Amino acid sequence: MLSLIGFVVIGPLLAGGLVRVLGAVVLRAFGPVGRMAERNALRNPRRTGATGAALMIGLALVACLSVVGSSMVASASEQLDHSVGADFIIQNDGGQLVVPQAVQAVKATPGLERVTEYKLLDADLTTPDGKTSKGETINAADPTYATDVSTETVAGKLADAYRPDSMSVFEGFAKEHGLTIGSKVEVAFKDGTAAALTVRAITSDEVVIDKGAMYASIATVATYVPAEKMPLDQLVFATAKEGQQDAAYTSLKSALHGYPQYVVRDQTDYKEQLKDQIGQMLNLIYGLLALAIIVAVLGVVNTLALSVVERTREIGLMRAIGLSRRQLRRMIRLESVVIALFGALLGLGLGMGWGATAQQLLALEGLTVLDIPWPTIIGVFVASAFVGLFAALVPAFRAGRMNVLNAIATD
Repeated sequence: MLSLIGFVVIGPLLAGGLVRVLGAVVLRAFGPVGRMAERNALRNPRRTGATGAALMIGLALVACLSVVGSSMVASASEQLDHSVGADFIIQNDGGQLVVPQAVQAVKATPGLERVTEYKLLDADLTTPDGKTSKGETINAADPTYATDVSTETVAGKLADAYRPDSMSVFEGFAKEHGLTIGSKVEVAFKDGTAAALTVRAITSDEVVIDKGAMYASIATVATYVPAEKMPLDQLVFATAKEGQQDAAYTSLKSALHGYPQYVVRDQTDYKEQLKDQIGQMLNLIYGLLALAIIVAVLGVVNTLALSVVERTREIGLMRAIGLSRRQLRRMIRLESVVIALFGALLGLGLGMGWGATAQQLLALEGLTVLDIPWPTIIGVFVASAFVGLFAALVPAFRAGRMNVLNAIATD
C-alpha cells in the first residue's frame, strides 16, 4: 500500500524523465509532430502523472498476479519433477472417488510395474502431551507410495511409515506436540477403532505436494477400520515397466474406457491441468481488473479532451501556419500513447516488484521458484500503446474538426 501511494505521489516527478525516454524511443520517428506530442505531455507533469496513475494501478495488479501465477506453476512443476516418480495418475476431476472395479481394471492393465492406491481417512489424534487433535486426516496408501511420491523428511524415512502400526507426522505437528521418532500416537479412526501407532518419519513442511500430510499404510488402517467402512481411493498411481510408458498409457486409457468419469494423466498432462487451473483463476481476476483499466481509459479520454479545450487557440494557430488535420490528430494520438506507456511502465515495474515480494512470502509455503512471464509483461506493455490510441480517438477527432478562425479567436 505504501509503495502504491509512493508511486502515485512521485508520479509527476518521474513523468519528466520517463516521458523523455519514451519520446526518444517511440515519438522521434514521427518528426516534428512527435516532438510536439512529447512536449505536450511534459507541459503539465502533474496532469500526466495523475492520468498515468489510473492506468498504473490496474496494470500493477495484472503484473503482480501474472508473476505470482507463473511462479506457482513453475514451483509446482519443479516439485512434480523432483517428487513424483509415478508415470500416471488416475482420478476424477469432479472429486468423486475411484470405485474398486476401476482400480482392478488399472491393476489388470498390461505393461505396468506397480499400482498404488491412495485413501483419506478422518481420525482424532491424541499425542503423548495429552492433547487431542480432532478432525485430522490420515493419508493411507500402499508402501509403494514412498517411491511414487518422494517427500522430504526431517527425521526418519518415509518408507518406514508404511511398516505395521506405524505412521508419519509433519514437521509443524511434531514440534507442536513434542513428537520424535519412536513416539506413540493414539489414532481414533472415525469409522473404526483406536490404534496406537509409532511415529517412524517426520516430513518437512517445505513441500508443495501433500504439505501437512500424515501417512500410514492401507494394511495398518485396515486392521482398525472394517472393510465395509474403508473409504474408496482418492486417486491411483501407476508406473509403467521400463521402456513401455507409451504402450502402458494407451492401455490404461483403453482399460478405463468403460469408466469415462476417470481421467488418466501422465506428468505432462498433470502439469497442463495445473497450469489451466491457475489460468482460470487468474482469468477471472483479470476480467475484474479489466473494469479498472476501462476506468483508466476514460481518465485518459477526459484528460485529452480537457487538454484540447485548453489549447483551442494554440491548435487554431498551428492549423493556421500549416499543420494539417491529419498531423493534428496524429499529435494528439501520440500524446495519448506516451501517457499510456508512461502509466504502463510504472504499473508493470511496480507490479513485478509486488509479485517478486509475494513469491518470497509464498516460498515459506514451498513455492520456491520465481518466474516472471516476460511474454505477458511485454504483451501488456505493447497493448497499452493501443489503449492510448483508442483513448485518443474522440479527442483527436474533435480537435481535427475545429474551425481554424473560431479557434484563433478563442480567449
